[in-house]
Amino acid sequence: MTVPVQPAATVAPLRDGAHGLEVLLLQRSPTLVFAPGAWVFPGGRVDAADHHRGADLAPRYAAVREAAEEAGLLLDPDALVEVAHWTTPPGQPRRYATWFFVADANGCGGVRIDDVEAVDYRWLRPADALDAGWRGELHLIRPTVATLQQLQEFADVRTALAALAGQAVPYHSPHR
Repeated sequence: MTVPVQPAATVAPLRDGAHGLEVLLLQRSPTLVFAPGAWVFPGGRVDAADHHRGADLAPRYAAVREAAEEAGLLLDPDALVEVAHWTTPPGQPRRYATWFFVADANGCGGVRIDDVEAVDYRWLRPADALDAGWRGELHLIRPTVATLQQLQEFADVRTALAALAGQAVPYHSPHR
């Protein structure tokens, strides 16, 4: 049976921390079917309501909606920068075609997780998140690792957004 590929979107909220660029990671509930317990960025499926400004903008609105629902962050859809697109490999029980964005979360206020999909959160420097993943302290999935690797070279939000806005968006479709 062929599993349909569902459109999805995620956003990595960025802020300027005391020691440099930080990114928000949410821990998914261990009861969820897709990536239970993994540390990820806010995100989810693109819903019909996300198409209110057109199909091309639907992933942006989905990412913003998910950030508000899962983390209580109010982000500007027009200020999101697309950084990647990932499609879940064939053979998986659920498949997604996911747009990955980054956004400036400075001044967005505190994080309020929903305690349904997200059960914990951390603001971490990308390099620290990767180190914690390699030590087995954080369960990170492949697209999250790739995004963290992409972000670790930047010292602050402004520099990251400016550099990433000028780059070609890579499309990933792993075989497994």
